[in-house]
Amino acid sequence: MKAFALAATLALTTLAAPSAPPAYAAEPSATELLAQIDHAMNSFRDAVFELKLLLRQPGGRTREYVFTTYQKVPNKRLVRFSAPGDVKGMGLLVENLETMYVFLPGFQRVRRMGTHVKNQSFMGSDFSFEDMSEIAYGNSYLPKLLGADAKNWIIELKARPGLDLEYPTIKMWADKVVLQPTKTEYYDPEGRKQKTQLRFGYTKDSPQHYSPAKVINIDHRRNDHTSEVVFLSTKIDAGLSDELFSVRSLMRGP
Repeated sequence: MKAFALAATLALTTLAAPSAPPAYAAEPSATELLAQIDHAMNSFRDAVFELKLLLRQPGGRTREYVFTTYQKVPNKRLVRFSAPGDVKGMGLLVENLETMYVFLPGFQRVRRMGTHVKNQSFMGSDFSFEDMSEIAYGNSYLPKLLGADAKNWIIELKARPGLDLEYPTIKMWADKVVLQPTKTEYYDPEGRKQKTQLRFGYTKDSPQHYSPAKVINIDHRRNDHTSEVVFLSTKIDAGLSDELFSVRSLMRGP
């Protein structure tokens, strides 16, 4: 089951699509700020992202996974792998946190994934199902504005009542210009920091879209083990059809 988690976890790194934020005459409220971050992360009709995962392995070796993520607002996402050979052809369709399907080319079948694996990682990767499930933070978290530094707003996110999340508390630094996260810390129910995510090198690749050059996840539970995702290319508003994001399309392949 762990081998199926990579596709779902990686797509978290594709949510980097802000439009220019509004100029605030005064300090924004926490609710306003989180709404702007959510908007910035989804300010496109659809997008295609070519990505590479660099996974550090024992002995200093690096294993690479190459994949394409297709996304369509508000919540459609499809991931397809092209390398290495043991995952080539694998695909994953994400409908929401509760509904995900994986295509296994070796078996020529689609399998629905259980929610019990949402916190699992793949091949030592520092990404999980829940990492990619939040298309908009406001769906699952309530914000509190903690302050700001020279370049970032700093906000705290607490899980909405009734939600069972792997990380019920998140602390986020959001760039004041592009309103994208530059640093995100994830805390368990006991308040212990479990993971840190860093995003670097935002560049504008359409009139209303920015992407990071790379995303690094650091897992503090594993002696600060890291996984890095590099953005190879982006294509915004490509005119993707709804049919692409279907189980039938997943099974058919690219």
